[in-house]
Amino acid sequence: MPELVSEGRRERRKRELRARIWDVAQKLFLAQGFERTTVEQIAQAADIAPATFFNHFQSKSGLLGEMTTQVVSYLQGILEQQFEAAASSRERLTGFAAYAAREIAETRGLARNVLLELVRSESRPGDPAPYLARVHEPFAAMLREGQERGEVRANQDASFLAEMVVGVLNAAVANWLADADYPIEERLCQAAEFAWEAIRADRA
Repeated sequence: MPELVSEGRRERRKRELRARIWDVAQKLFLAQGFERTTVEQIAQAADIAPATFFNHFQSKSGLLGEMTTQVVSYLQGILEQQFEAAASSRERLTGFAAYAAREIAETRGLARNVLLELVRSESRPGDPAPYLARVHEPFAAMLREGQERGEVRANQDASFLAEMVVGVLNAAVANWLADADYPIEERLCQAAEFAWEAIRADRA
């Protein structure tokens, strides 16, 4: 029994230390950028030796890579939250874009680095943004509801409309990934309004 308790404590300390390194690194990435943050700075801020960092993460890029695994789940959570909070299809679409724009504004440098890493790690020939497939279905489901309520044009399949809407939003994101000075916050909101004009029922 004492061995089990001891092992449990060791695992708990290990998890807590890993979480501390993660939190410290995220704050430094936000404050001064990924490229300008060193492992030594992370270790100093976390009050550990640099070697301890490498016990938990293969490298600084490896840590960033792990952060990307949270991105799609986070996007899906935002979608669900915004789609539940708004009544109309237009409010759902533009509300999601506005929320995403605010999040990007608050974590601009880190968000861009994480998305770039996500694209690099997942890209395959002919499929430069595979993460889009995982946000497509929530949009398709939302647009199907909009069609049933007579808000969204019904002369096209909801799945196709979702592809077009996600594509329009991703065009703004792609431009931002190519140019850090691109006004992504403004363009995301404009892209959502543009997409709505194309899919609203009275445009069918």
